[in-house]
Amino acid sequence: MLSIEDCLRQVMAIQGALGASLIDYPSGSTIGAVGRGPIGADDPTAKSPAHLVHATVDTAAFATVGEPGHVEDIVITAGNGYHVVRLLQSGIGGRLVLYLWLDRLHGNLAMTQMSLRSISEQLVTK
Repeated sequence: MLSIEDCLRQVMAIQGALGASLIDYPSGSTIGAVGRGPIGADDPTAKSPAHLVHATVDTAAFATVGEPGHVEDIVITAGNGYHVVRLLQSGIGGRLVLYLWLDRLHGNLAMTQMSLRSISEQLVTK
């Protein structure tokens, strides 16, 4: 099982990674952060991904009768890069999300999603 620091270190090793956070999305609290935020050095980055997860998961498309739809990643393509939010089921205290800000010129979105999947599996196992 990865520690939070090791998880964020591996995320930042992804080519094109600009900043990353591990967030408790029900509360919007940042558990760990590294690199830059899209707004600036003092950008808390936790609130926006947490709101994005709530908006996505709480929509009618995912709030169906019975078992809700399973969301793995939320990807936003913006002028300042890709914003990837990976939802985790965790034994580390609630529902966590792994947020990554990826440079559009130097990053590869598909490879990044595969890497985030692998890293998140190491974080939540056991």
